[in-house]
Amino acid sequence: MKIDKIGLSGIILILAGLFIYATSALDQLVTMITWPLLSGSSEGKAVLLMVMMGGFLLLNSLINTWKFLSPLKEKVKSYSPDGKKFFKWTLIILLITCIIGVLIEFYIRLKYGVSPLTIFVSTNPTSTSTSPMHTHVFKSVFGHLADNMGGLVPEHVHTGGSLYSEVIPWAYFIIITLPLACVTGLFALNEGRAIQRVFVAFALTLALIGMVDGGLYSQPLLIGMGLLFILYFVRRPFQFRQLILPLALIFLVALSGLALELAGNNSSYREITVINQFEPVDLSGYNVLSTDQKGNITVIRMDTGVSDKKTLEDLLDKYQGRADGFFMTWNFFSYF
Repeated sequence: MKIDKIGLSGIILILAGLFIYATSALDQLVTMITWPLLSGSSEGKAVLLMVMMGGFLLLNSLINTWKFLSPLKEKVKSYSPDGKKFFKWTLIILLITCIIGVLIEFYIRLKYGVSPLTIFVSTNPTSTSTSPMHTHVFKSVFGHLADNMGGLVPEHVHTGGSLYSEVIPWAYFIIITLPLACVTGLFALNEGRAIQRVFVAFALTLALIGMVDGGLYSQPLLIGMGLLFILYFVRRPFQFRQLILPLALIFLVALSGLALELAGNNSSYREITVINQFEPVDLSGYNVLSTDQKGNITVIRMDTGVSDKKTLEDLLDKYQGRADGFFMTWNFFSYF
């Protein structure tokens, strides 16, 4: 079996990821190093980054070096000699999937009659938060599968499985688009220079992680898709003006996210809409302005003296196992 340097680097990345998964010695270090890219609270995303990126590099090497895969290689080259068509399909799949994720978020809120621009937390049996700005609707599908298999994911790595019942069947869309994006992304690597293939694999992996965990406005998606835009539009010989369009496109995506953040902002008061609360919750630590009960829905208004982050963390603990979930408005400026 012949494997080139690209394939060898892929094997090294996969082994490194599996080592981190199997041990806890490097968890904190890896999380700290990858935080600017992945914005993850555990080493889970870092493991995915290394294993997926390594997998792309290894498969690319096998396609280019194994003789019995020559027919596949020729078909790929005949369709897109430079890989640009596969780049285009990958970007289209990423964008469509992320837009569907935002629409599923809106569907959840429409079902309960609340504002589309709110944070939703499923609290039974464990807590999982999601919002149009950082969605976990697709992550919950894989999290549900992992939870049912048992022992597959370390206990401290959050799977988001408790959100599953709220997002099916629509979130199954990811079962189709994720493999498609992996295939088109793999073929986009083509036979370019080694450094270029490593760069493509890195950007692709970041974008795929963001597509599943975080969505359109997540850190890994914006970084990964931004790099893919650059790789798609840049031509040889390189000129700086070639960066204008890809940077403008990713800026527009980020700007639309900022517009949604501001559109959903409520600095006057914080509204909590609790779904099917079956045990009492002590909110004495908050300045509650009003409480309104409508069937199995409780609407609580409180002042915004406490930051969104602290309030959300506190309510996660208070309502877990005591209600099916709750929605919370946000005060965008409380994060500054």
